[in-house]
Amino acid sequence: MEKIHRGNEMVKGSIRTLLLGWVAACALAPSAAQAQTQAYSSRPVQLVVPYAPGGSSDVIARTLVPYLSQELGVPIIVSNRGGANTAVGASFLARAPADGDTLMLADVALILNTAIHGSSPGYDPEKDFKPAVMLGSAPFVLFVQASGSPNLADFLVKGKSGTLNIANSGPGSLGHLGAELLRLKTGLNIASVPYKGAGPAMTDTISGHVDATFGSTASGMPLVKNKQLRALAVASPKRLPDFPDLPTFDELGIGGVHVLNWWGIIGPAGLSQEKGDRLYKALEKVVARPEVQARLAGLGITPTLLASDAFSAAMKNDLNLWRRVVTEGKIKID
Repeated sequence: MEKIHRGNEMVKGSIRTLLLGWVAACALAPSAAQAQTQAYSSRPVQLVVPYAPGGSSDVIARTLVPYLSQELGVPIIVSNRGGANTAVGASFLARAPADGDTLMLADVALILNTAIHGSSPGYDPEKDFKPAVMLGSAPFVLFVQASGSPNLADFLVKGKSGTLNIANSGPGSLGHLGAELLRLKTGLNIASVPYKGAGPAMTDTISGHVDATFGSTASGMPLVKNKQLRALAVASPKRLPDFPDLPTFDELGIGGVHVLNWWGIIGPAGLSQEKGDRLYKALEKVVARPEVQARLAGLGITPTLLASDAFSAAMKNDLNLWRRVVTEGKIKID
């Protein structure tokens, strides 16, 4: 009987141990779940847009923010800090603490400023920032008036005997440097004609006051559809899915004419890898939403998600390209 009693006590002890272990596991489970859904920050996050309200970057930011806030579990405030072709906002970000609470929606102007002005923009894109995730890109297209040259080869013939006037949205803009890149690649007589914005440049191309303009698909392709402009070539490595009949410069025998704007989230130097990974995973979900894809498509942007290292490499390649164009083209902008 004593043996049976001891046996029963051992069984009861084992059951007690199992029950205590199960209770402990249940107590720890909420903590693990909370760790997985922990908010990105204990404070609201400031997303700097280095342009005035209403432009493409502002539209992108305000499209992303509601969904990104939901994914990160933290309020996000859009802060427009325009000026000096994004240098005002970029300089502000460079001085911000590297805690991830201040971020910026950057575009290629961040690189163009440095390529043109050296260290004078007030920041160093290679030292002062931590790229987190590239969101998308939009290549530029060479447009002529609807009754102009039927193809790129015909268009370039004029540059062999005269001067091709190519409009752009202002000194130091992507369209300006894109025309200079085309000049360097072809050796033709090409003059960049600056305007105060893409709209006036397109208008004078339609009327024939200039020979062409380098512009975005969002601003130019609707005018092609309305038979006011003709698109000759897209300045990207591959054809655009939405415009499969539009050839690239590479295909037409002029290699390396790649003129792409891009948008991405960057933080100050020292932004942790953990925060960068959180941003990438969150934005991966946000950009996959149909409503976000539709808004980006309306702006001519192709989603091109790149994580930190790949985004950094793309920025470095751009900086090398445009520095070379500025140097070889002897471009000076006051």
